[in-house]
Amino acid sequence: MMDLKTYGYTEIDAIQGGLLPGRVTELRRERFTLMTERGEVTAVLKGTFYHGAETRVDFPCVGDFVLLHHNESGNSLIVTVLPRRSKFSRADYSGHATGYAKTVLEQVVATNFDYVFILSSLNSDFNVTRIMRYLTQARQSGGQPVVILTKRSLCRASKRRITEVGSYEY
Repeated sequence: MMDLKTYGYTEIDAIQGGLLPGRVTELRRERFTLMTERGEVTAVLKGTFYHGAETRVDFPCVGDFVLLHHNESGNSLIVTVLPRRSKFSRADYSGHATGYAKTVLEQVVATNFDYVFILSSLNSDFNVTRIMRYLTQARQSGGQPVVILTKRSLCRASKRRITEVGSYEY
């Protein structure tokens, strides 16, 4: 028996109807890989889920905690997505023809994380404006940003660049 708390699960109110909590660890097309107290499980969305979701944001993604009907001999069924405590998303332009402005959708990339690691080299590709954009996204996601600057020994201006990044509040 696996303890789902090691995957960040915090118990919610009593789970009804024999549903099993799980965390999405992988998504491939319509198949989800989940970690549950019974181990790794493959699942699909319950048919009614497609009719109840208002936007793509409502669909589960990597990091989400879900409730499912467990099936020992085949695919389990994901019934609902539990509330998210953090979310990293980006604009989704798929299906847009070049030159046409349409409604931009949101694509959720990951959820329920504590930290966002921002990794940048101090070499010639260093760009403090880019780091600040990443910091803004990290703050908006609900995660705690952590900036990691690498290749200090290869950069003559490393102290100035480190000071420049450190002077911003985040």
